[in-house]
Amino acid sequence: MPALENAHALIVGIANYQKINPLPATVLKDAQDIYNLLVSPNYGGYVPDNVQLLLDSQATQANLREALSSIAQKSDVDSSVVIYISSHGGQVDFGPHAGEYLLPVDADCTSGTSLAETAIAGTDFTEALRAIPARKLVVIFDCCHARGIGQPEHPGHRVLPHSQCHWLLVLP
Repeated sequence: MPALENAHALIVGIANYQKINPLPATVLKDAQDIYNLLVSPNYGGYVPDNVQLLLDSQATQANLREALSSIAQKSDVDSSVVIYISSHGGQVDFGPHAGEYLLPVDADCTSGTSLAETAIAGTDFTEALRAIPARKLVVIFDCCHARGIGQPEHPGHRVLPHSQCHWLLVLP
């Protein structure tokens, strides 16, 4: 299989948080397996330099924001982009910080304010996705409270109904 020169990916797995209860170690294995599948010349064909893997301590708020920005800069309308995130998700039900959040390894959930300052708000993640020009963009969340994160607005972008998301495997 020829290498997919214009394919990019961000793979994130966070099990061991600094200030939050850990997730099972399978979170890290799943992220590593997705990475291995994408960069395998026999399966995904992604160029390894175009696939960023952030595990545990690497998956800080700053590094996640930088990785999303990097994909936006490197990709174009003809790119294929995959984003896979397996982590904790969070939600604030009311108040000035109400909404859903992706929790990086350095997130602090002691208050709505600390969560908003240290996590990635769903609205911020959506803006980061909108900055990615690729027409072929697949985002896979394996975390709680992800429903309000990454809402598409562009024509042709769609979200699969929850009933269709069980055992979903996306290959290029």
